Amino acid sequence: MARSGTRFEKARFHVQTGPAALFDRVRFKMTGRRELRWHAAHLRERAAERGAPLEQLAVFDAARWELMMAEVRVDTGKFVNSAWAVTVAGQRWLVVIGFGDTVETVIPIGQRGVGEGVVQAGPLFERVSAVNAALMAAEETVGR
Repeated sequence: MARSGTRFEKARFHVQTGPAALFDRVRFKMTGRRELRWHAAHLRERAAERGAPLEQLAVFDAARWELMMAEVRVDTGKFVNSAWAVTVAGQRWLVVIGFGDTVETVIPIGQRGVGEGVVQAGPLFERVSAVNAALMAAEETVGR
């Protein structure tokens, strides 16, 4: 269920299995168009090995890309990255976007790793749902 990161434990959720409040929050925070950043040298090397069209993938548009997954911090229930699918030149790509619009990885869809370890039920699922529903309610209150 939970995966270890470098600084905190994470868990992965898929848009088809929820919780809906988590994905509502991700969509809310990622709304619009933005320029993605490709800082890490190892990421650029991996993307080149995979033939990823970085120039075309650098322009993120939530209205045109499909939200697929999100990872949350297990301790807080808040999302730390989101995975989006987009088709470029006939190839579908999964792009994982972290803080500051920084790309964490890019994978041609169809390779392993796209759906492993997804949380679909249980106490963590319920907590993540409650945390993100409360965050969205707070956003709506601030927006009024």
